[in-house]
Amino acid sequence: MNRNIIDLICGSCGCGRQEAQEYLDAEIRYLQELQDANDLRDGDIEAACCNLGLDLDFQEYFINRLAGA
Repeated sequence: MNRNIIDLICGSCGCGRQEAQEYLDAEIRYLQELQDANDLRDGDIEAACCNLGLDLDFQEYFINRLAGA
């Protein structure tokens, strides 16, 4: 995960940095909403990675974000 996650999203989605940041923010917001509603499921973080075209190795990134790290 040495490369910047935004650069990876840009490459996979074919978008600019601002749009990639918006996509990432939206996925994190959605996961936080699921967590707040106590409805976060095993596949939700995997789905976030897939939605952004990221390798599943980035699941740890989302877990850390949800944990407030």
